Amino acid sequence: MIKVNPTLSLVFAVSFAILLGVGIMTTAYGVRDGTSNTVRLYSGPRASIAVSGNNVYLTWWDNKTGNNEVFFAASNDGGKTFDKSINLSNAKGGSADSQIAAEGDNVYVTWWDNKTGDWQVFSRASIDNGKTFGDAVSLKSIGHSPVNSLKAPPANTISVDTIVGTSGNNEYVTWWDNTTGNWEVSFAKSNDNGKTFGDTINVSNSSDALSLGARIAAEGNNVYIAWMEIKGGEKQVMFRASNDNGKTFGNPVLVSK
Repeated sequence: MIKVNPTLSLVFAVSFAILLGVGIMTTAYGVRDGTSNTVRLYSGPRASIAVSGNNVYLTWWDNKTGNNEVFFAASNDGGKTFDKSINLSNAKGGSADSQIAAEGDNVYVTWWDNKTGDWQVFSRASIDNGKTFGDAVSLKSIGHSPVNSLKAPPANTISVDTIVGTSGNNEYVTWWDNTTGNWEVSFAKSNDNGKTFGDTINVSNSSDALSLGARIAAEGNNVYIAWMEIKGGEKQVMFRASNDNGKTFGNPVLVSK
């Protein structure tokens, strides 16, 4: 009998896929779940960047520690030099898909993690230009079924991600997963520099369509989310706006008519 290590290891795959209705050859990277032996794919390893004044912030993930972890490094001199990198996830589970946003002295990093046994979105915040970070905060998922594996249809070729935005002391996070039994775009906000988050909102809320590829932007009291929706083999761009710091959102707008 072959024993499978329950920790996650970084894997690489090349696949031919039909992605969003366009035939392409994709190079995909992922983390293999040693328990279910499924692979969760990403668009590829990356270094995400955010800037505030002369401060430059980077986040990325790799397995140089022997486990897939999320790292962070800061430069306070316009990118001439960087401080020693920090392991932000520092967990036994697999961590990946990190994203970063910054405004003023505030820095926010989000990622996917399965240290609880289920895939969840986590966030860590710094209010001192990345010198120190608060504890990792778990964002509540929608739905009643745990995300043990994020096997995105079709044939594991659609990537998942966390996207983070900020305005003032507000942190806004959007992502997409299948915790409801359908692929939906979710949103959660923090009004206290990432210390706590309100209830998660199902932004797409389209049980008859596949929703993914969300992006977010924020300024002042306004929060904007756009995403792709696939229904009946056709893809369209959707949009929703909030003018009260993410407390409520207007009706979805079909952009690509």
